[in-house]
Amino acid sequence: MPQLKVVIIGGGVGGLTAAIALRQHPALHVELYEQATSFREIGALIGLAPNGLRTLEKLGVEDVLTDEIGFRNPDPIPMIYKHWKTGDTLSADKYHNVPEKRHQMARMHRASLQKALLKKLPSDVLHLGKRVVDVDVSDERRVIVTFEDSTSVAADLVIGADGIKSRVRKSFVPDHELKWTGDAIFRSTFPYELVKDIPDLPRNSTHFTGPRSWFFPSRMGKDEFGVTCSFPVNDQDPDAPFQDLVWNAPADVQTVQEAFKDFNPLVRAIADRIPSVRRYANVAGAGLKHWTFSNRVTLLGDAAHTHGGAFAAGASLAIDDAYALYLALSTTIQTSAEVSPERLAYALSLYETTRRPQSDRVLRVVHGMITDHRGRMGRFWEEGVEEPDEEFRQRVAARLDPVWLTEHDVEKTFEKVLTASREVGVEVARL
Repeated sequence: MPQLKVVIIGGGVGGLTAAIALRQHPALHVELYEQATSFREIGALIGLAPNGLRTLEKLGVEDVLTDEIGFRNPDPIPMIYKHWKTGDTLSADKYHNVPEKRHQMARMHRASLQKALLKKLPSDVLHLGKRVVDVDVSDERRVIVTFEDSTSVAADLVIGADGIKSRVRKSFVPDHELKWTGDAIFRSTFPYELVKDIPDLPRNSTHFTGPRSWFFPSRMGKDEFGVTCSFPVNDQDPDAPFQDLVWNAPADVQTVQEAFKDFNPLVRAIADRIPSVRRYANVAGAGLKHWTFSNRVTLLGDAAHTHGGAFAAGASLAIDDAYALYLALSTTIQTSAEVSPERLAYALSLYETTRRPQSDRVLRVVHGMITDHRGRMGRFWEEGVEEPDEEFRQRVAARLDPVWLTEHDVEKTFEKVLTASREVGVEVARL
């Protein structure tokens, strides 16, 4: 019997994870298309939370569970927040149900994660240099994806995993708007050797946070180090720098050193060792009404929920999206003989119902944080009023516990959705 042809657009974390998962399904034929001409070792420091690590373990991507690739805090805490000036501890996240060290929050280079995922895929399913220009669902059963090089591919199912600026999403939601959050973000990765002799370098990944800016240094894997930092830009001043919406653009290290010159001596010492830096404009978008179009196209990862990187959750969210889609398709279409438009529509409904509540909550929280932050910055730019230190300390201490996000069990959530679906009378056998 013919297999269901699945085309994945996007070779990032979500797309590669989806390819690994869906290739385990005997009724699916999977191909992945990526606009880059090679899988280069680019990117920066990323974190994988327990939920993402557990899901990758189920899929056999075990390299990310090693200390060679992922750095885990020596102390059993996911993250600690310290005062920008004094270094006092303001807040610390905690694990609720992560008994295994290998599942604890891991910091790594994005390229290391990408390499671990690529090891699980044969090269002949990966098609590079394929930039999408159109996704057409006018045919009743097929989807036609056209690329910039004038080639095209037909599929039974298209998965848009092509990031926050998704071209697949744009084909169906052309008015979806990404808005700048008002911050400039700088990222750098370099050998741990460059900083390991700094006195009092934190043993745990530590977020130095201030009323306006923050600086996050962390080890990555066994022998790398990363810095991600951010400060607000006065968007009320048309001449203020860093208002252009760039991504991975070259930047001057002195910009970072100047921006954090008033932070505590440890931050300044780390900033002085940064060899190079890249700049990003953080953007976020509103939640979509739905992720599935014509029951033959769906979205996952940043293409589906444009949350702008908050909580360092993007990779783990995309991984769980991919696994939920695999569970939905595996439950609904078990053999090639069972492939039908009705079963595919049901599978996509299960997938979206499983993942939407969590991603919608992420977006609500993120946009609330953005609104509050821009309000504080507006008062600062207009009136020169800084948030009082005591109010700042209380705000950080009252942070939302991210356990609902970082320890989310996507498989258990899927089982609940499936049971509820059956209770209201939707049976796979009837489709």
